[in-house]
Amino acid sequence: MNWFSRIKGISRREFLRQTVIGLGLSLLNPFSRVAKAASPPGNDLFWIRNIPDYPFVCGGNGNYHAGIESLIHLMGARGLKFYRSAQATMLSGPLGLIAPHDVVLIKVNAQWKYRGCTNSDLIRGLIQRILDHPDGFSGEVVIIENGQGRGSLNCDTNQAYGGDTTVHANANDESHSFLYLVNTVFSGRPVSAYLFDPIAGTFIGASDHTTQGYRYYENVSYPCFTTGGGRRIELREGIWNGSGYSQNLKLINCPVLKHHDQGGSEITESLKLMYGMVSMQDGQSPFRHYGGLGETCGKMMVSVRTPVLNIIDAIWVSHLSIAGYPASQTFRANQIMASQDPVALDYAGAKYILYPINNNSRHHPDFAGIDAWLTSARDTINGRGGLYNSNSGIVVNQVTKIEADMRFHVVGAPSYYVCAAHDFNGDGAADRAVWRPTDGCWYIMGNNPVPWGQAGDIPVPGDYNGDGVAELAFWRPSQGIWHIRGMARQGWGQPGDIPVPGDYNGDGVAKIAVWRPSTGRWYINQVGSYQFGQPGDIPVPGDYNGDGATEIAVWRPSTGEWLIMGASSQVLGQPGDIPVPGDYNGDSATEIAVWRPSTGEWLIMGASSQVLGQPGDIPVPGDYNGDSATEIAIWRPSTGQWFVQGSTNYQWGAAGDIPLVR
Repeated sequence: MNWFSRIKGISRREFLRQTVIGLGLSLLNPFSRVAKAASPPGNDLFWIRNIPDYPFVCGGNGNYHAGIESLIHLMGARGLKFYRSAQATMLSGPLGLIAPHDVVLIKVNAQWKYRGCTNSDLIRGLIQRILDHPDGFSGEVVIIENGQGRGSLNCDTNQAYGGDTTVHANANDESHSFLYLVNTVFSGRPVSAYLFDPIAGTFIGASDHTTQGYRYYENVSYPCFTTGGGRRIELREGIWNGSGYSQNLKLINCPVLKHHDQGGSEITESLKLMYGMVSMQDGQSPFRHYGGLGETCGKMMVSVRTPVLNIIDAIWVSHLSIAGYPASQTFRANQIMASQDPVALDYAGAKYILYPINNNSRHHPDFAGIDAWLTSARDTINGRGGLYNSNSGIVVNQVTKIEADMRFHVVGAPSYYVCAAHDFNGDGAADRAVWRPTDGCWYIMGNNPVPWGQAGDIPVPGDYNGDGVAELAFWRPSQGIWHIRGMARQGWGQPGDIPVPGDYNGDGVAKIAVWRPSTGRWYINQVGSYQFGQPGDIPVPGDYNGDGATEIAVWRPSTGEWLIMGASSQVLGQPGDIPVPGDYNGDSATEIAVWRPSTGEWLIMGASSQVLGQPGDIPVPGDYNGDSATEIAIWRPSTGQWFVQGSTNYQWGAAGDIPLVR
């Protein structure tokens, strides 16, 4: 495909755009269009793009990762449920992957550090989701790795780093190593870690259920160990219970996508990560480097323990160095790709994420050095009967490297997920807050008042710097000046305009923007101007298609018509209603909705009507409990009370204040 020749030297945003053009796929809403689309035959690949630089989302405790959230919802919409449960929901079902009593092994790359190891922010989000099992979680999560004598789950290995033993995790905060997750983030929870390096030279027999070591199987080997929670894991057989084995053992394989070498494997992906599961001290190292690569990795996956899911970490891609260092040899792609088919996944990840970064032909899956081990792995897996195992939720049987036999599902991680607009303290939920024109102060519950603005200004809080926390900001109509706390003032707009800040290009940062009612024109800083709407319309921008970017939209009170750029119009509401769009079902896309002051009725497209509020109230929907779904809510100016459905009522503010919510 000759589009690759245009990729070299491009920006990250252009790279993301071009990859979708080249693949010939459109961005799909994982919660509507994907769920309804016809399903061609093939093995499913789930591709999440445009993950924000600051990925943690409105999930209450700050551990929810936009990439993981998008992935498990996309999988669920396509029928692959993350949770095994009698409850049939978007994320759960009786044939799901993770049961409440499972021991879940998360295989990471920790032989290296910096961007050469798996992104620990991603692992943080994955662990949180496992612990959130809807039936409760009584099992254990174990982060595992065999660095073959060079590994460190503390991300402080000194191999290839000039003796530097400092901690450098692949995370926004480099101190957040895998052990930091275990000992700090998830302290007190059933989360542990095990590095196999110290036991890789110990080999045990089939009847030894005590010694920490490795066991042979044909020409491969696998670990047998006791977890931090006291469970005896013998990887091929299962969990030893004293008299036999239970099979509530699940493996999730999380490789970092990167360059490996020349003349060997060339790249690291899900199959190659099995080299961090075998012991190279079992006598087979010469065979594995590299003539036996495909056979070894295929055998580990089909005959030892099949991952219920493989997730390629392409947040940072080290396309020029195996070590993930220096930074100049890495590229921030902000993507993940997942599948139960490791061969298809490695083919697609190499072709559509790694190769386009710098057009290195040795990173393309058709390159002879890669094709050889992909083919060998495929033949090994398929020749041994395939991967299908309904007891573990594995629905893939025969694996493939033929693109026509792959079924791609592609979405952007919505910026709506990100804890930005109106999360003033970074706790992962919308804050109850008001701005008081009489004194220009911002009153945010739990904080001291902050003076910022004056009477006549319009408050416009938002995440203008992309740090995941809303900045205090106001627009002064008389001057057309935007005042964002901590940032330079900027002129944009004129008297009579309506401020409509939003993330219109999907990069995770709010753009200053205005809509001009007199002409129906939108002026969006750093993006452009667009003609959309007419006098009398109300601007209602939102992420209606779930692609991670704000869409231009208006509601026409005279007809109840919702006009969304790039989408078909819909009708909801009547004159006198107030538009209240939001993600009320937690599917990452904005639903059209209105609140009817005369009756207090909330009318949400696709949902049953609800009643909350009375004439004189102000609707203030938002994600107040951090569950990634919008709650209906009203603020009563006469008393300053906040009424949020399913939550305790609070008094905050006074008559004349302006409530500040999403």
